[in-house]
Amino acid sequence: MEPIVFEIVPPPNHWSEDKISYYCQDVINTLKKQNITTIAIPEVVDEVRNPSQSERKSDFPNKMDNILFSDLLQKRYPELTCILFKICVRLPKKEFLAWVDIIYQKGIRHIVLVGKDNETTIYPGFSVTEAVAFLKKDYPDIKCGAISIFTRENEIERILQKMQVGITFFVSQIIYEAANMKYVLLHLLKECKQRNIEMPLFYLSLAIASKIRDIEFMKWLGVEFPSAVFTHLTNDPEQDVEVESLEAVESTLDEIFHFAEKENLNLGFNVEHIMFSNLYLSGKLCKVIKQRINHT
Repeated sequence: MEPIVFEIVPPPNHWSEDKISYYCQDVINTLKKQNITTIAIPEVVDEVRNPSQSERKSDFPNKMDNILFSDLLQKRYPELTCILFKICVRLPKKEFLAWVDIIYQKGIRHIVLVGKDNETTIYPGFSVTEAVAFLKKDYPDIKCGAISIFTRENEIERILQKMQVGITFFVSQIIYEAANMKYVLLHLLKECKQRNIEMPLFYLSLAIASKIRDIEFMKWLGVEFPSAVFTHLTNDPEQDVEVESLEAVESTLDEIFHFAEKENLNLGFNVEHIMFSNLYLSGKLCKVIKQRINHT
């Protein structure tokens, strides 16, 4: 896969056909302008957040199925490689098997499996490790990825367990600091060397905000901001959030590239746009990352 993946949120179901078509073309134009041919499409559902987290401030509009959305994009841009996210625990096991068969027939060979969003809820489907075991048995050419949350407890052990069953790449939660990422990857690198196994590829997720509400939404999603950064980005309604957010991301990129060079690590990037109105910011961030890559 390419060093930069562009994560695109499917449009809401209530959008008109013309608006969806316009959005798809806007996405394609952005991709072509940045010469990017690998996209990630999440499965967007109304999440059940933990009680300790704040309530969602806006209603959740149901989103288009990510397979249908990938079809629309590939019709316009056949060169695309699509990575589909699937929340495997939510889907009854027989339905998951049928879903895998559908994407396989469409030629999709990269998926990111997503597990529980709430530890207290009982789900009907496969866990991530169960789903990978099934896929490796019956669909050995599908490359399986998983989500990594660098601030999560026992994350190194979680990653190693997923690697053992066949996960070959990870997509991180959006990060606005590099300390937790460096801690996890340094210890994982040490474990991989001791076990004589290959280090998986990590795609570090980054996003620029255009408004304070974007920062608050990311916070609701579970993104952890250093307290000083969060305060700086949200304390003044009159400031240019886009400029300040980009500066924060560029500071994080400085640390990432320095760390990757020092440890001889091959890292990828997953660029997200968070809000539909922020699509242009994703293109802007892709350009910034590409310039960094070309200068290393």
